[in-house]
Amino acid sequence: MSDLQKLVAVLFLRATPQDLPYSQPTLVKYAVFYVLSGIAVLQSTLKPEDLMAGLLLGFFIQLGFTYFVLRALNHSARFVQTISAILGVGILFNLLSWPVFAMLADETINDSLKSTLSLLFLLLISWEVLVKAHIFKHALEMRMFSALALSFSLFFISVALSQLLFPAETAG
Repeated sequence: MSDLQKLVAVLFLRATPQDLPYSQPTLVKYAVFYVLSGIAVLQSTLKPEDLMAGLLLGFFIQLGFTYFVLRALNHSARFVQTISAILGVGILFNLLSWPVFAMLADETINDSLKSTLSLLFLLLISWEVLVKAHIFKHALEMRMFSALALSFSLFFISVALSQLLFPAETAG
């Protein structure tokens, strides 16, 4: 099974972080692709001068949060596979949300379509929170409720810090 097939299996909750290779080169590859896919998505929501800072903020929040949680719960040895899974599915979610972001940023699209796209975006965010909870559940050997709490915490920390540092900014 290829890396992409394994990530898609994680995306559909059919695989766990332990199914990914324990490979630092793979982790670096995922980090690079995560940044590149993030550039494509965030270019429609952040000012060009804030793009890299916003992207790196999100990247390091995920990296730091995952490291801190694994270390606090004595599962540091699982960091490479866990963050690989988080970044890997992050790439897939970036690619899935890219057209939605692009269309939402288009001022010529009617309000009805924007409402539908906003609901689709909410669905994607909800799915991403669920997938990251699935990853935490298996990496930390915990119940899904606790894993969901961690995943929501990661999401809210990311949103809060992004809003604090880049308040209500859009491209254009």
